Amino acid sequence: SIKEDGCEKIIKDIFEISKKHSCILTCPEDVMVGKTIEDKSKIKELNQITNDDLILDIGPKTINKIKDIIEKSQTVLWNGPAGYFENPNFAIGSYEIAKKIIKKNKSKSIYSVVGGGDTIAVINQIRGINDFNFVSTAGGAFLEYLEGKELPGIKALK
Repeated sequence: SIKEDGCEKIIKDIFEISKKHSCILTCPEDVMVGKTIEDKSKIKELNQITNDDLILDIGPKTINKIKDIIEKSQTVLWNGPAGYFENPNFAIGSYEIAKKIIKKNKSKSIYSVVGGGDTIAVINQIRGINDFNFVSTAGGAFLEYLEGKELPGIKALK
């Protein structure tokens, strides 16, 4: 978390490395919070979050920001839901991201790669599994593979 105490150096390093590689980091502008995971959602700006709020989804401004990025993209790699999708009150961000990717995929204007069991669960909830170019059940291992790391399962097969 950018705001978490003790993380300043790590965050600074991430931003410096991303800048060095011309990578743009996108941070939320607003979020959906609740007091518990069963709660109803409430939109809050980042400066309005209190200590007893749980951030459980991205807010509408952030959703639009991400949809705009997807609109301008030719390839998308999505790994991980945007919120606590198990509660429909906090699934809106994930659903909107999925629907935007599906729309672009149907018009053949994007190549879409999705990874991770939770991400697959989200796209299954909206019956969109067949509307992505590549779907992997691997989450963290999928990202490590893309980073070029040798995975134990693949190593064992060699």
